[in-house]
Amino acid sequence: MYSTDEIINNNSFWIYFLSVNFPNAYDEITDTDISELLDEYNYDNKWIDEFIQYSEEIFGENDGYVDNPNTIDLNLNGHDFRIEFHPGDTVYFFDGQEIGCTGGHFILKKIDFQLFSELTYGIEDIRMFLLVMPMVSLNNADIPRARHIVKSALETLDLHKEHIIKITDMIIKSLL
Repeated sequence: MYSTDEIINNNSFWIYFLSVNFPNAYDEITDTDISELLDEYNYDNKWIDEFIQYSEEIFGENDGYVDNPNTIDLNLNGHDFRIEFHPGDTVYFFDGQEIGCTGGHFILKKIDFQLFSELTYGIEDIRMFLLVMPMVSLNNADIPRARHIVKSALETLDLHKEHIIKITDMIIKSLL
């Protein structure tokens, strides 16, 4: 098991997280999805495979789910938010109830931006906002504030500056 600090301070984690947790993040102009854009980054595949407990057998035996997945648990202003990382899926829980996932049959956008704002109020590490974002649903009025949050969080990661705006745009469009 990994500590939350060990996970969030690992750039390989963030490349992996961004690649798989925004399945609708796509740039129509370049015909590129977020995982294709992030493919050019060198990240530690071995660490990712160990973190998600990847094995060839897990898909045949358990459809990509492990019994004891690595998790990130966040306290969001009195609410429990848990993310489970499986080889074939990332599963999200809010106050003990499964609310969504990003695997093959993904379920996204379960938290409106107002609730997201309330839940994340006072959180100092802006990277934590990215962990919740796959479950957020935006409307057009939310775009400026959401764009600022995503861009600010991405700027803390080891990403090429020219990719930060493109990734921000992909994520925002995927949440509409």
